[in-house]
Amino acid sequence: MIWGYLAQALNLGGGLLLLPISARYLSPEDLGLWFVFSALAGLAQLMELGFQPTFARNAAYVYAGAQQLVKTGLPERTEGGAPAINVDLLASLLQAARTVYRAVAALAAVVMLLFGSLYITTLLTRQQDVAQSLLAWGMFSLGAIINFYFGYINAFLQGRGDITQGSKVTVFSRGSMVLLSVSALLMGYGLLGLGVASLLSAAVGRVTAHHYFTKDGLIERLRTAAVTAANNKALLRTLWHNAGRLGVVQVGAFLIQRGNVLIAASFVGLAASGSYGITVTVLMALSGMASVICQLQLPHLASLQAAYNRKGAAEVLGETLLMSWIFYSLGLTVLVVAGNEVLSMIGSRNHLLPWPLCLMLGIVLLLEMNHSIAASYLTTLNKVPFVGAAIVSGVGVTLLTLLLIKPFGIAGMVAAQGIVQLAYNNWKWPMEAVRHLELSPSNILVLGARKIVSRCV
Repeated sequence: MIWGYLAQALNLGGGLLLLPISARYLSPEDLGLWFVFSALAGLAQLMELGFQPTFARNAAYVYAGAQQLVKTGLPERTEGGAPAINVDLLASLLQAARTVYRAVAALAAVVMLLFGSLYITTLLTRQQDVAQSLLAWGMFSLGAIINFYFGYINAFLQGRGDITQGSKVTVFSRGSMVLLSVSALLMGYGLLGLGVASLLSAAVGRVTAHHYFTKDGLIERLRTAAVTAANNKALLRTLWHNAGRLGVVQVGAFLIQRGNVLIAASFVGLAASGSYGITVTVLMALSGMASVICQLQLPHLASLQAAYNRKGAAEVLGETLLMSWIFYSLGLTVLVVAGNEVLSMIGSRNHLLPWPLCLMLGIVLLLEMNHSIAASYLTTLNKVPFVGAAIVSGVGVTLLTLLLIKPFGIAGMVAAQGIVQLAYNNWKWPMEAVRHLELSPSNILVLGARKIVSRCV
């Protein structure tokens, strides 16, 4: 848990740690462009098509003793004694993962380096150096491509229960990103320094991940396992059933959470989108840190589902919800009351949105965090029931944003996201999780509270 919280703090809070110094040493236009870089990387991430959680979940099933993987639903439970790992099945799963991530990295290279570069040139102002901005984007893109190529390692570390090692990878990678970025900004390298820092930190993360991945003696045994091309194709077809659905969900999530950054940059300019980007970055980092326990518990939840331990799953879900709500609410209060004052104290040239908009966006993201935790719970059943809702909501947010941004500006963007999510997702998926557990919401929260107390005494 300690390593997990530290990793999530750096993974989602790394940008938060960089905000004060970035806001001070970057111009509003360059800061807005940096947020565009991050949004474009998120767009490229969609090409991963939901395979990482799918590989992680199915790796957890195999390590828990599953002898075959199915398109939907849970694998048959193993009878008696400690479960034996099907080495051939695990080797096939690993080979399939490598195949997918090589293709993703190649496609990401084309999209980011070609189309991303063309889009960025349309945003640059006269005050910005075109060559330096594109070089910074190129370095940033290469770092993202490296992460795509070796992304399967993260899934297997998580799936086999090496949460501590996986968290250490994130700590070293994001920690180096923060240190290198701060150094580059202090030395006056600006946006280019951030791009180079992104590339170097990606290399650090991948070397560390490979080290932990190969320390498991089982990986060596997989080299002699029986893996055929036919088995790989069959396994990919099985995994694609849910991975493709998660990919569609990620498209919807991007349109809801990140698409507005690109819309803001195009309609209200890089400087104004910078304030929106700062606020979104802080709130999403806060949401991510608040729900870190959910990410840490997903492999455990998958194992509980495979064992048909519904009460144990209810305890974990209740604990996750309570801890997430408390953490997020406290952080949002501090942000709304003192966020801009802190930025002013450090001499920032950029600020958060005005407090009413900041509070409004914070509540929208709180409700989104809540239903995302419930949706993550549902995926541990090896089902993805929210595909249609995700893509419809994403398109709805985009269209409503385009309709409201001209008359209402940033407020229209925030309202569009809140209205669409309240219409369905905010209540639907928590209700479905409660139905599966066959307990009342209050009982789930009571079980969670008891689990929290038991950890503390």
